[in-house]
Amino acid sequence: MLFNRIILYCFFSLSFLKASSQCTLPITAFPYREGFESTNGSWTSGGTGNNWACGAPNKAVIRSAGEGNRCWVTGGLTGTGYAPAEASWLRSPCFDMSTIQNPYVEFMIFWDTEQQFDGASIQYSLDQGTTWTTAGAASGPKNCLNENWYNQSPITYLSALTTQRDGWSGTTQSVSGSCRGGNGSGGWVRAKQTLPVLAGQSRVIFRFIFGAGTICNNFDGLAIDDFYLGEAPPNQADFDIVCVAGDTVDFIDRSLPCPQQYNWDFGDLASGTNNTSTLKNPRHVFSAPGTYTIKLTAVGPNNAPSTTTKDITILRVNAFQKKPADCVTDQGGQAEALVQGASGPIFYNWNTIPAQLTSIASDLSSGIYLVRISAPGACPVTDTALVVVDNNCGEIRFPSGFTPNRDGKNDAFGVLGGLGSIVSYRLSVYNRWGQVIFTTADPTHRWNGTIKGITADPGIYIWTAELMLRNAPTRTEKGSVMLIR
Repeated sequence: MLFNRIILYCFFSLSFLKASSQCTLPITAFPYREGFESTNGSWTSGGTGNNWACGAPNKAVIRSAGEGNRCWVTGGLTGTGYAPAEASWLRSPCFDMSTIQNPYVEFMIFWDTEQQFDGASIQYSLDQGTTWTTAGAASGPKNCLNENWYNQSPITYLSALTTQRDGWSGTTQSVSGSCRGGNGSGGWVRAKQTLPVLAGQSRVIFRFIFGAGTICNNFDGLAIDDFYLGEAPPNQADFDIVCVAGDTVDFIDRSLPCPQQYNWDFGDLASGTNNTSTLKNPRHVFSAPGTYTIKLTAVGPNNAPSTTTKDITILRVNAFQKKPADCVTDQGGQAEALVQGASGPIFYNWNTIPAQLTSIASDLSSGIYLVRISAPGACPVTDTALVVVDNNCGEIRFPSGFTPNRDGKNDAFGVLGGLGSIVSYRLSVYNRWGQVIFTTADPTHRWNGTIKGITADPGIYIWTAELMLRNAPTRTEKGSVMLIR
């Protein structure tokens, strides 16, 4: 009885020493990357029907390594087929991941097996190989840090190695009889997975497991290359600013590699609950002019978050008439733009011809004028100003005579006074026989004392005028004018 206990104790002691020896000198330098080009990387294989090999493959389908010349592959480096009832594994060295905050594994993989029945998966152990847990699941998240991870659940003949039988299975080769085809990788693909459960673990071992049935085994099996382990690629928060209106801005996320959560702060406390957002591409209406600091924090998936800030200036402009246009010439008006929110140089652009580039636009006739305001780092804004005619220049009148001698004084006949208040107008001049010798609808266009380009004789001429003044009904006036030479 004592002998049996001693034998039993020695058996468990040897088993423990064998397992613990794997983690005597764990790898502590990260990121870890192994391409198996010079050695097998201290990876070991075993299990039932084990025929894993490390080298340059030259099989029917798996003809090369994922990168370089060498990789690990089941079924040997040449030929086709893996062992019947195979339940083998390829085991990594031990890793001390106690400094890794966001564990991430990535490797190249090529699978060519009977669909559903034969296949592979990857596991990890935290107790030096005593128990194993399948890493990830076929139903797990799909994103840029979790790609090409398992395409079959369950794989029938992984049952000898695990109860969770998610993994890679399938072939692109033609099949016959009862053999099942489809879903092969058709080449090397890069599998990626975040493994937050391994954060801070000091004794981690990985192993690829491969299981097969007893028929339909004439496929190339599984190949592994370029194994990477370390921190998941961190987020790089970034965004674009798109001005929609003067106070309305769209923010377009440009963060990398593929964050899943967004925390925005628009720096606009006066906007209340609208000051923050969790949308990927939010829109914000700012409460007042000024410069705001926008902060974006990009989070996930299971990698380091990242925060970035950018400033945006919100402008507000008020354009108004500074001076009305002259009531006789309809010229000389002014419009001014007052700007709020800018802390640096301001650029003005009035839609006059030519464009005026100062805060005050001058020499304007009556009308509506648009000004566009811009500033460095600011959303441009626009506003309009209405310039009207000054009506305070007396009643309109018609002279009783004129002297068209080109001395610049009283050279033509027409309406005088508040021309800017005239809304509609028609003047006609007649000779002594009642014939129309001059007509115009332009109050600034006057008769110069000629008839069809020929100098008219001095004398008395009759005129009629139909006109409508602003805020007054249409009226008709008549009279005579003396042409003096």
